[in-house]
Amino acid sequence: MQAIATKELRSRMRGNRAFTVLTIYLLLLSCLVVAIYWFTERTVAEVNQFGRGNLPPPVGKILFYAVTLVELLLIAPLAPSFSSSAIVGERERQTFDLVMTTPIQPRDFVLGKLVSSLSYVLLLVFVALPVQVLALLFGGLTLTEVLLGFWILIVAIVFYASSSLFFSAVMRTTTTAAIFSYLTVAMSLIGALFTFLIGSVVLGGMGGFGFFFAGGPGGEDSPRSWAIYLALFLISLSPLTAGGATAIALNSGEGTFAFRLAEDGSIPGYPNGIWMLSPWVVYTAVYLGLSALLVWAAMRYVRPTVARNPRHPSRPPALEPETETP
Repeated sequence: MQAIATKELRSRMRGNRAFTVLTIYLLLLSCLVVAIYWFTERTVAEVNQFGRGNLPPPVGKILFYAVTLVELLLIAPLAPSFSSSAIVGERERQTFDLVMTTPIQPRDFVLGKLVSSLSYVLLLVFVALPVQVLALLFGGLTLTEVLLGFWILIVAIVFYASSSLFFSAVMRTTTTAAIFSYLTVAMSLIGALFTFLIGSVVLGGMGGFGFFFAGGPGGEDSPRSWAIYLALFLISLSPLTAGGATAIALNSGEGTFAFRLAEDGSIPGYPNGIWMLSPWVVYTAVYLGLSALLVWAAMRYVRPTVARNPRHPSRPPALEPETETP
């Protein structure tokens, strides 16, 4: 695994492309921070001067959530671009069979490709961490929110890289693997809108879920506990909705790992409510579980096929004795 990862990283960092992407990425985040800070300060000044409108949330909270969202939208397309051609590219260059003849095991080959693909994308996350931590200086933000936002980004990147590596092992061409990889990313991000709507409808007809809407407690049509579990599970299937629900739960004074919710799905922290796992916990379990399954499947697909003896599958086929011709 180390040999594959080292070789891939050296080839990726040798040119100017990696450093150019890193520079543009940091410039975009820096410009975003300056723009948000200027807009928030101007809004506060207008409210204090003219008394119109409401004060915005603290600057630190706005900065952190905006930077994390933009960071996710920028990094999500990069993970498939590095992983979707990792294995199928070896086949197209006709070097895959040569690699399989070496002592490198399929497990080490796949894990090496995964580590090399994740390394650069994780580098983008780590270099942006000072920009995210900068929000703590402006107040209104806790260290728990910063760590959870950082964790949600890492889990999403691992899942996107693992799914892209799986398609790279299964598909015949790089184009097909890239298409399926980007479709997976789109379903994870854009599909968040559908899971959000479905979960909201289940939780009281767009009015019973106090996390997202300002409606009061649900009436006679309020959902049962099983419907609340189902809705929160759907909301936890995307990094966008899982992160948003977790943030609002933390801002409501709830625990980091679990919270209480009224049976009508309306009142967070209800004393006699039902216990719910925090959305980021469910999101982590689902995404990391799928990532492990996809990596295992990729290992199975790259394993070279060897003919087996039908009577003894663990043995190679027996050679037929040569018959002498008269």
